[in-house]
Amino acid sequence: MKTNQSLRRNIGLLFLVKASGFVLPLLTLPYLARVLGPQELGVVVVAQSMALLLAVVIEYGFSLSATRDVSRHRDEPGQVAELVCRVHSAKLLLSVVALALALLTAKFVPGMGNVTFAVGAWAYATVIGFSPAWFFQGMENLRLMSAMDIAGKTVSVALIYLCVGSDGAESVLFLQSAGPAVAMVLSIGWMYRSVDFLPPRLAQAWLGLKEGGSMFIFRAAISLYTLANVFVLGLFVSPVQVAFFASAEKLVRGAASAIGPVSQAIYPRVARLVMEDRPASIRLVQRTLVWMGSATLAGAVFACVVSPEVTRAFFGPGYEPVAGMVRGLVWIVPLIAVGNVLGIQWMLALKMDREFNAAVICAGVINLIAAACLARSWGANGMVAASILSETVVVVLILYALVKRRALPLLHSRFRAEP
Repeated sequence: MKTNQSLRRNIGLLFLVKASGFVLPLLTLPYLARVLGPQELGVVVVAQSMALLLAVVIEYGFSLSATRDVSRHRDEPGQVAELVCRVHSAKLLLSVVALALALLTAKFVPGMGNVTFAVGAWAYATVIGFSPAWFFQGMENLRLMSAMDIAGKTVSVALIYLCVGSDGAESVLFLQSAGPAVAMVLSIGWMYRSVDFLPPRLAQAWLGLKEGGSMFIFRAAISLYTLANVFVLGLFVSPVQVAFFASAEKLVRGAASAIGPVSQAIYPRVARLVMEDRPASIRLVQRTLVWMGSATLAGAVFACVVSPEVTRAFFGPGYEPVAGMVRGLVWIVPLIAVGNVLGIQWMLALKMDREFNAAVICAGVINLIAAACLARSWGANGMVAASILSETVVVVLILYALVKRRALPLLHSRFRAEP
């Protein structure tokens, strides 16, 4: 009973964190849409997309691989301290790589804006990438970290409203980074109250990169059909079209982010149960799949009905095409839910990393090809079609891999996949 209460509490806390990550930036989106206009907003969202891609480089999949390792060694302080050292050593090295990538992008990608946008993207990516949320998730101790995360995002929203005017596009990413940066520093300090501090070392960085490599491949591949779409679209169409698609995608992806808290809270629990009580792990995944699938399908239908009113209220005149894009994109949310449960929570817990990475990489490549072809011909609407196609491919390939290994939890209580 106590274990279930802990799981429900962690789901609730992570839901608050994810909800704040969705709601608080959305509070700034209608303001920026009106103050900056579609042209300047298009440049800002391309820079934000670049920041999220750079964050994938810095984060390197540790939110999955390190969370799993902390969960399994939480009662061994020495092991956890070594793990923290490896993760932070690797992230310091990767942050330098991310800065170089940001500066190169500013030089060679016209839609990125100037060097100021690139440095702002790197700053925001660094704040995201260095978050120690993976540590607290693995320890299943999320209360204080959640409070600091929400407070930091709230501060950034206030700063954007107070400081951004019609000529303030270049400052948006720096202001967006400010509050979360303070929360990140405080969270890291709190983490080191639980584990011994070991100074970063190059040897530990290489070891961390090696251990997290498979999860980085997954994160990088999945970013090809989620985080990269706005950036890729900016290579083919005007900033105004980018602003329309990005506005629709932020609404839909923001709604889909509600899936994250359930996944993050259940993932370490499933990883432990797979080792200790296999039938219990199957039952947990089955219940999660049914509830998340049903909820997201109902939400997609509701979103189709209210999208014109929501778009009009959020963005005002001049953003009418966003409503139609929302109606198309909203169907990726049930697909994301199914892929998240069967892929992240189940396949990774079973250490079917290779099969999962193969599915995600395949979908990412298909998304890039489809985006390049469809966006060139149909603009932002083509990117909507590419997004739906890539999410469908992920789910189909995950189902195929699980059925092949007799590891699909809805069909098999005993299977050959071993942790």
